[in-house]
Amino acid sequence: MAVNNRPVFTNEYQSVRDFLPTAGSVYIAGRSVEARSEHIDEWKERARDVTFLPVTDEESNTVTVDDAGGNTRRISLRSREQVAKFMSLVKRTTIYLDVTGLRHQTWAVLLRGALETRERVVVVYVEPGDYRPSLTPTDSDIYDLSERIEGLAPLPGFASLRETGDESCFVPLLGFEGARVSYLISQLEPPGGKIVPIVGVPGFRPEYPFATYLGNRIPMIQTQAWKKVRYAVANCPFDAYYTLEEIAADFPSHILKIAPIGTKPHAVGAVLYAIANSETVELVYDHPIRKARRTEGTARLLAYNVSCLMR
Repeated sequence: MAVNNRPVFTNEYQSVRDFLPTAGSVYIAGRSVEARSEHIDEWKERARDVTFLPVTDEESNTVTVDDAGGNTRRISLRSREQVAKFMSLVKRTTIYLDVTGLRHQTWAVLLRGALETRERVVVVYVEPGDYRPSLTPTDSDIYDLSERIEGLAPLPGFASLRETGDESCFVPLLGFEGARVSYLISQLEPPGGKIVPIVGVPGFRPEYPFATYLGNRIPMIQTQAWKKVRYAVANCPFDAYYTLEEIAADFPSHILKIAPIGTKPHAVGAVLYAIANSETVELVYDHPIRKARRTEGTARLLAYNVSCLMR
């Protein structure tokens, strides 16, 4: 497959029932209260020679995983050595990392650790059937997605100590929550003319790009950032990655401050780009506390062979 003549390494399935991890693989996943993270149990009954490693607990800087021997392992997300040691136990030809039910600070660290093993790494994501609409919608909150944000802080292990001054460009990957963008702009105070948003087009559904514009209308008008909007396919991390490359080329000698606050596939693309360009990228994140039932149902399953891109 290709997007704008650039390769993408995605296999798309219309339903979770159409997909099954391959033999000789390990499958790392977490479970949230959303219906779209409940497919693992069915696969365990059907899959052959697949080791399932469930993430059973997520905290700000640590994660708990049940290993194949029935043991519980507690891993510091700030320790590359602990993550590497955990990944060294994964003696399989393919590592699946299901990001559907995991928090950003968990899957981003595990993704980097998986890629460092040089095994085949496939990121799995299940789209929601729909997002739960807000009972009291506003311009910045059309859908009922987050309870609050914990505040601006780097993802574990992705902190940057570089002083960027005015030589930086703020790149928010937009979702529906304009309040989150407004918060980040107020905290970062990016230079005028150096806010380049990315909107998911096409969206998971045809109407979602319009909801994105509506939800972010206030900060985009206040900063005039709507004039610099770029587009990347909403469920494609590879298109997001290539779009970030284009933005970097337009701002040479700048640090890209990338905020992965839109779709999770876009966030995967942002993390991949940060891994490949650690000297010129800073990931900024507001750490939202998600609503328990913010989505309904399941839609497509996407399997991204991210190791092809990174090699």
